[in-house]
Amino acid sequence: MGVIQDRAMARLADPASLGALLEPRARFLVERTHELEYERIDSVAALRVRKVAAQWPLFPPDSRRGNWSQVVPGTTLADFSWSGEAAEPVWIDVLAELEIDVVAETDPGGLDSLVVKAVDEYATLDEFRAQFRFLDLDAFMRGHGLVTVEDLRESGEYLRTEVRLRRPPVFDPGHPANRRTVAVDAAVVVGAVDDVAGAVRAARLVAAAARDRPLSPGGFGARVAPYALVAAFPAPVPPPPPAPPGLTQAQIESLLDGAGIAALFLT
Repeated sequence: MGVIQDRAMARLADPASLGALLEPRARFLVERTHELEYERIDSVAALRVRKVAAQWPLFPPDSRRGNWSQVVPGTTLADFSWSGEAAEPVWIDVLAELEIDVVAETDPGGLDSLVVKAVDEYATLDEFRAQFRFLDLDAFMRGHGLVTVEDLRESGEYLRTEVRLRRPPVFDPGHPANRRTVAVDAAVVVGAVDDVAGAVRAARLVAAAARDRPLSPGGFGARVAPYALVAAFPAPVPPPPPAPPGLTQAQIESLLDGAGIAALFLT
């Protein structure tokens, strides 16, 4: 790592500086680490950096599997396996523990009522059909070999279930109950604007090394990734002309968004 990257790492290791850089991408960090099935983020209220660690080693799990066999004095076949941590770590340039305050709408779901009634008052097929909102009566009768309303009546007893879902209250962004604090760990790798592929590879290695790490439960959504991946790009030293043009910041951000990595541009 060169001087430019070292200086960038030192700046990113400052909680105030890192927090200011990450705050515009706070929603992205939450959405990349949590599956929101019943929640919808309305806005981000604040981002705080609780703790930072520079050059954090991440040891990916390593496993080996093989077999041993012998012929004499008797045929024997055995399998063996070994698991542990890799000898060489994957390095996270800056590991940050974040708290992100979000204003979110939550739909807890649930039933308001459930009513089951017997269907026994009908004289024609149309009267029977009218008592159900979702029923292909013709297909039902064909599938059961029924032709007339008498066949339908004699084939069995029928029940109609009415389910009413609970309506969530009107969303109020200002209500304290709709403000949630989400814990996110951000793994920052320092890259260079003339080697975006290298930054993507470094972030992918971090994700792969952390793939089997246990996920801590949280009270917001479902945690699906241990780290939010971030690639930080320090301002490059102007190269001597002529030099081929690199990717623009917009192109880098678009490329990394598609790869699930938040891009930061240091000035």
